[in-house]
Amino acid sequence: MDEEVLMACQECDALQRVPWVPAGKKVRCRGCGTTLYHHPRGGLDRPIALLLGALVLYVLANSFPLVTLDIGGASRETSLIGTAWALYNHDMKLLGILVFLTSLAVPGAILFSTLYVLMGLRLQRSLPGLRQMLALLSHIHPWEMADVFVISILVALVKMSGMAEVIIDAGLYALIGYILLGIAASASIDVFVLWRRLERIDHFLQGKLSFEAGK
Repeated sequence: MDEEVLMACQECDALQRVPWVPAGKKVRCRGCGTTLYHHPRGGLDRPIALLLGALVLYVLANSFPLVTLDIGGASRETSLIGTAWALYNHDMKLLGILVFLTSLAVPGAILFSTLYVLMGLRLQRSLPGLRQMLALLSHIHPWEMADVFVISILVALVKMSGMAEVIIDAGLYALIGYILLGIAASASIDVFVLWRRLERIDHFLQGKLSFEAGK
């Protein structure tokens, strides 16, 4: 873990050797000063706790309505899956699929995948597909747009408040809480640090197998 490794800066593409730093420290590019990686405090316990809380809120956000609209005495509830389904059934199939993917499927996949990777590293076990899942997280993360979806909902509610009585339901509160916990968990994770932890586990397992083979 203390060995220097080669890393390319994402801003200036400068290839340089970076050292392993203790928790609370960060490493910057020698050329442009961009942060190459930071070692968050709290180890893996903090992001795991935050993501477990986010998982509970994610389930609640998909189990309860987001808002209720009361127009002339007629009430209509809206949920996450209901929004995507309504768009799909009203000649906006592509938009409905896009809403489903960006606000439900991809965030859920990122949440479960991140928990799977963190739990494997926390238990120091090379779980099946852990390396591939860690590599996949960096590619699908930009497609997570649950926060953009919530902002669009809030904008729509402001515009509709003059047309109907808008009642915010438990699902929207749970969704906002899920997003906030997800942001806090992301701030406690650095992919480079996760890769170094995985390398340490691999080296440990290889050394253990070599020791057992030499008996």
